[in-house]
Amino acid sequence: MADILGCDLFGDPIQPSKDGRGRPEHSWSLANSNKVLLAFARGLSVKEAATAIGVSVPTLRKHYSSEVAKRTDARLRMEMTQLARLNSAATEGNVAAEKELFKRLDKAEIANMAARVADRGNTGRTPAPPKLGKKEAAKVEAGKVTGKFAPRPAPSRLVN
Repeated sequence: MADILGCDLFGDPIQPSKDGRGRPEHSWSLANSNKVLLAFARGLSVKEAATAIGVSVPTLRKHYSSEVAKRTDARLRMEMTQLARLNSAATEGNVAAEKELFKRLDKAEIANMAARVADRGNTGRTPAPPKLGKKEAAKVEAGKVTGKFAPRPAPSRLVN
């Protein structure tokens, strides 16, 4: 791997120039991988995550494909990781972690209850058909006429 001269303002490594032509290829790093996962956990798009680590979208997809594949469930995985850490700290006797764990669990329960209340149990019923106006109802009734006044069937062959 190339020598690193230091880090720039954003924490990216500064690499010495090489004798070859063109820009050096991007290399995967754990710090950038964590930044990408945090960007997806925050709900950012692929383009915004690529901008956050200073690469193009194709480069992000090439070097961080496993992270991009996890973007849909990144938020949930992040929350579960945090809850697991809080739980392990609480089992070790950390009272502050235990309080925070109960806060987060209560908050999740309130969110679930709010979703149920907003739904109000109407998931199984089908919505009533919209009420027809006078003209629409008359057209529907006219289509149901049978007998002498029924509309004639269309001709079997239309000739131009």
